[in-house]
Amino acid sequence: MIIFWRLLLAHFLTDYTLQTNKMAVWKSKSTLGVLAHASIFLVLSVIFTWNYLGQQWWKLPGWLCVLILFIIHFIEDEYRVKNIKKELKHDNFLFFLWDQIIHIILIFLFSPPTGEIIEEKLVVLAVLVVFVTHFTSIVIYYLEQVIYGYDQPVNRLRGKYYFIIDRLVVFTCFLLPGYWWLIFLTLWLVRPLFYKILRIYDFTWLNTVLGNMFAVLIGVLARLIVY
Repeated sequence: MIIFWRLLLAHFLTDYTLQTNKMAVWKSKSTLGVLAHASIFLVLSVIFTWNYLGQQWWKLPGWLCVLILFIIHFIEDEYRVKNIKKELKHDNFLFFLWDQIIHIILIFLFSPPTGEIIEEKLVVLAVLVVFVTHFTSIVIYYLEQVIYGYDQPVNRLRGKYYFIIDRLVVFTCFLLPGYWWLIFLTLWLVRPLFYKILRIYDFTWLNTVLGNMFAVLIGVLARLIVY
């Protein structure tokens, strides 16, 4: 599944790591913004699967499969933006989740079943890094909307990059050799509780608990892959 993981990495980087606030605003205001966003996926997909584009993927050339995925990515995102703009659908967790499931299923369907499930550990780890950092931030953002309401200031992604780094450190602990990582991980996980009590950072308990839970679960998965 080399091609699947590479395309999934291209998708995750496009939808999360490289989708800045400016890009998100541009997408919401213009079809050209959606096209630019989808084009990032196209470029990354071509780069990541360059050596496989001339091969047959499900009786279609690889380059054509990537092109089709690019077109579908554009259509799906344009559909989502238009529905949110016209208030036909709310920009909520379920709509976000539905959008991502569609993208991932299509990537899976267009990817040829080559080799074992995990052949390139670094690529899979890169996917997990994006998942535990930017993807988790978005999930927490939407869940806070559900709990605290759409207009509450707590819903804003304040301190987003602090939490991203925080989860990344927890994730990295699981990749350390030996058993010292357990001590370091324990100390790091306890630290946010003191921050909350001392009000050093104004964040919700949901952010603390869910963020660390995601980091630990994905970290365990990463350790199983590496070791």
